[in-house]
Amino acid sequence: MRVLAQWRAFDEPATAQAAQTLLSSESWLRSASVVEAAAALGWVVTDFDPEWPDLGAFLDTGHGLGPMSAFFDTDDNGRVQSISMNLTERLPAGDPEVAAFKQDAFASAAAVLTGLFGRPTDSFPGAEPQLWWRREATALGLITKDDTVGLQFTPQELMVGEWG
Repeated sequence: MRVLAQWRAFDEPATAQAAQTLLSSESWLRSASVVEAAAALGWVVTDFDPEWPDLGAFLDTGHGLGPMSAFFDTDDNGRVQSISMNLTERLPAGDPEVAAFKQDAFASAAAVLTGLFGRPTDSFPGAEPQLWWRREATALGLITKDDTVGLQFTPQELMVGEWG
């Protein structure tokens, strides 16, 4: 973990480990329940309503980024469809220092992931840039949101719309 300004972000080894952790879920992605997936990853479910399983689940990854440091997108039966994991703590929007911090965190993570997986197969520049590494059945994305920089691991069949 590294601290830039007053905010926390994964350092290079932690970013590499996070990517490998997500890739390790490929064999059970789209078949595991929230509880099974959380156990496989060693994460703690912090918010999941089994009465509404398709609303997804928030998790704490145990890296000090809080109770919403990961998210499982789930289907109608509560099976994990895709996984998002923060590489930074959640940040207040609108501050120029926050924007610079997110750019630095994104650039650092992009360098690590490019070193591991080669050049991204898809790139979406802009205020909230994204880089994607497509594999045969899945895609790993480095994404910027209004309040964090993170990773997303998604089956190829769910990469539709502008990603398809």
